[in-house]
Amino acid sequence: MGLGIAVPTSMSGPAPRRLVIRQQEPGDQVYRSVPIDGDDEVAMTWMHSVDKTPWWEYYRADGDELVLDCTELSLMGAGTPFEAPQTELDGDMIRLCGLDERFPAVRWIHSHRVHHRIYFNGELLLPTRAIGHHVRAEMILIGD
Repeated sequence: MGLGIAVPTSMSGPAPRRLVIRQQEPGDQVYRSVPIDGDDEVAMTWMHSVDKTPWWEYYRADGDELVLDCTELSLMGAGTPFEAPQTELDGDMIRLCGLDERFPAVRWIHSHRVHHRIYFNGELLLPTRAIGHHVRAEMILIGD
């Protein structure tokens, strides 16, 4: 007579996920891949190509989506969010928060001229030169 051992077929809680920064399809280059959960903050920054001022976007993971929580910039104009639930002025920077904009992926054309960088919980994850100039890149959440 054997011992009956119950093995759970699923675990409780959210499935483990990774933040992956990679070349957009049809490319297959992965530049960075790190474990992520809902408490982690991902920041993407670059210099505005005309004004030469910094622009920051702050994301968090929620399910299979990246959620844009805040944007920080020094000038307002075309393309900037204007109806944020929370707005702060800190020196010459405007911080717009509570945006709650959801994306299955964040995509961009990587540029060395505008110094694209990505930070993970305040630490540099992807320096500008980690991706070639004018590569079509994306940041996406993938299950482990």
